[in-house]
Amino acid sequence: MEHSFAIVIFFIFGAFLGSLTNYFVDCFCWTPRFRSPWRVLPLEFLDRLNTVSFPTERRKKKKQPEKPEPFAKIWLDFVPILGWISLSRIKTRLELLPETERLPGLESSRFWLRPFFVELLAAFGNAWLFVWEVQHQMLLPEGIVVRETGETVFLRFCVHLLFFTFLLAASLIDIDDMIIPDVLTIPGTILGLIVAAWLPQTLLPVTEVHNEIVLTAPREAGRNPMEYYDIRRTAAPNAVPLNIYSPNPINIAQQQQTTTQQQIKTTLLLGFLWMFWCFAMLNRVWYAQLPFRKAVAIFFRWLYRSPRTKWFVMMAVLGWISFALVVSYSSASTTGLLTALIGMASGMILIWSIRLIGGAVLGREAMGFGDVTLIAMIGAFLGWQSCILIFFLAPFAGLILGLLNVLSGRNREFPYGPFLCLATVGLVVAWKPIWAYMEPIFELGGLIIGMVMLLCFVMFGILLGLWRKIRERLTT
Repeated sequence: MEHSFAIVIFFIFGAFLGSLTNYFVDCFCWTPRFRSPWRVLPLEFLDRLNTVSFPTERRKKKKQPEKPEPFAKIWLDFVPILGWISLSRIKTRLELLPETERLPGLESSRFWLRPFFVELLAAFGNAWLFVWEVQHQMLLPEGIVVRETGETVFLRFCVHLLFFTFLLAASLIDIDDMIIPDVLTIPGTILGLIVAAWLPQTLLPVTEVHNEIVLTAPREAGRNPMEYYDIRRTAAPNAVPLNIYSPNPINIAQQQQTTTQQQIKTTLLLGFLWMFWCFAMLNRVWYAQLPFRKAVAIFFRWLYRSPRTKWFVMMAVLGWISFALVVSYSSASTTGLLTALIGMASGMILIWSIRLIGGAVLGREAMGFGDVTLIAMIGAFLGWQSCILIFFLAPFAGLILGLLNVLSGRNREFPYGPFLCLATVGLVVAWKPIWAYMEPIFELGGLIIGMVMLLCFVMFGILLGLWRKIRERLTT
């Protein structure tokens, strides 16, 4: 009974989150829209709506007056899900208005369908996620003897709920305007870092891998001693939060004996990763066709004149101070923050490299910088291991859609952000089987994985060049 009541509560809460998402999408789009009932309609638009009149044939057939009643929002319009059905009454007026007189977001009489399904999806998705993560605890790896506390599981669910809301808003804006605004990704990235430092236990659960040497037979003189030993992998009986070393164990004894010099080194590393993100967020221009010295001069002059620079300089200084406090406060918080920062930086490097390679091969911008800031937010919440998995999962949906687009004869470009968000949600929901399959690969260490990723970048450039030739052949 308690779980049933909680499911209903989170269903309603999810509907309100969906309504809030629709409002933010309308506000943060490149061209602000007026679909959400919380958006105030201009008075001149209301006057135009109230001056429309029904055609004579329609009035006679449906016995309607010449002019409809003056339009005004009612309390039911603001209720999630049901409000869109109520607000759809405006569609008959929109059909009578010329297209040039309609507001952005209200161009079609079916304007209410997408936000209606967004709120419905948010409501059902929120309730289902509660059942999946909290009630059945489906994110925990297999073989766990000591399960996590109910508080940890519930806090992780709340973090994922907030995280998915950011992803949903970014996807909808990217679909509308082919852009992911910084007003979403910057607060989302900072929130991910705060959660990793304050609640490191809410990171995705894993089991640490422990290898032990086992004597399999008595040793004999004159034989190779290694023939009588075997390396056996054992897993810790309890779940631990994902960290930069996962699935390999953390040296807890070394963590507890940190010196002042080690704390300074850790703070410098955290600050360097933070500075990398702050630098990426600046308004930067680079004219490759100019001489190098002149291009550098214009680059720094642009940074100096940009009003955005001073804000990120302040954020960089505040970040260094905050990192020093976290390092001196707790080793668990330091590990969580370092995991988030490395995840943020590694995700940016992956997508930024793809953006540069794609632009060089195709001769034009292949991916917007909003995708780089989006993957930075994802890495701050999920760590570097998840960024690598998302990097390989996201292109599958994009490749299928791109092939259908070319074969159908249309030359339409699709945003990549929704594919990143879809792969992220799929990774979190199916975390247990995915991590069980990928755990032996991540056990090899970051150096080997980095070399494999470098090889993938080279192969990506070659395949992208072949794709360009195939596309030119198909379109001619």
